[in-house]
Amino acid sequence: MMKQKDIFYQDKKECDLPATNIMVGISDPALNEVNELYGVADVLSLKNAEIYRRSLLALSIVGTLLTLAFLLYDELELYGLILACGMMMFCLFFIRFIADRLECHRKYLEYRILAESLRLQFYIFLAGIKERVIDIMPWSIRCRIPWIEEVLLTLPVTKSEEKASVLECWVRGQKTYHEKALAKAETKNRRDGLITKAVIIITFVAYIATALFELAVYRNVAGTTNVDIVRVFLKILLGTMSAITLLTGNYYGKMSLPNVIDDHKRMIALYKKAEDDIRYGGENEKLILSLAREFLNENSMWYAYQNKNKPDIVF
Repeated sequence: MMKQKDIFYQDKKECDLPATNIMVGISDPALNEVNELYGVADVLSLKNAEIYRRSLLALSIVGTLLTLAFLLYDELELYGLILACGMMMFCLFFIRFIADRLECHRKYLEYRILAESLRLQFYIFLAGIKERVIDIMPWSIRCRIPWIEEVLLTLPVTKSEEKASVLECWVRGQKTYHEKALAKAETKNRRDGLITKAVIIITFVAYIATALFELAVYRNVAGTTNVDIVRVFLKILLGTMSAITLLTGNYYGKMSLPNVIDDHKRMIALYKKAEDDIRYGGENEKLILSLAREFLNENSMWYAYQNKNKPDIVF
């Protein structure tokens, strides 16, 4: 069985996607090696993130269709739909099997942690500091993803004594990134909230209508209305609302959007503070390493809650 580090290097070897760059026109060999490895880890993480999200969406849609098929089978007595339910269940297990086989969730998270660690190492070296990221990395990451430490240990230490400013490329660049990412996350969260509110309102209205209808039937004032047809319609309506909740809850819920939003807000505040500190006190080793530790702590927290969001089957 291949170790996770060997799997990464195998993925790196087979990767045919154009690598990204932290910075172009690098002359320092150590910085160049960090930059190249970052580019591969970054695109591999993004690739697996896309596979992971598609798996979540597929599981959510198929799970919702399974719910609706069984609802129609039960309420409309369309007995042939029991076969459709079986097919949907097979699809759920198949999608989960493929997602597990591809390890898209694990690779998405771990390659992201590696990429961000390499990005940080690049900025530390760029600032003329010889500190290694593995020496300040949180224990939780070193313990849960030990192979990342092994990869980082292979990196050479820069021999250049030159120091470059990281204010624009790191502090302001990352602040801008988090501001844009925050806007996207808030848009997704609002969309999820609107769908949830709409489902709650429709469910509440349908429940009131059902209660009034049953009261009318009880008092024999429903007239010639076909009671069974109305009951089936109302049950299907309520069941459909539950199915929509399953769809949004399994898809958006797995994204941990409230946590992600809080993360972006904290990072924006962190980089604003760092920007102010640099403006008044200049760039120094103590400030940069303090920022680096906060950066790693945020990555550790992100990994901790995202690690729970594996693509699972939800009935």
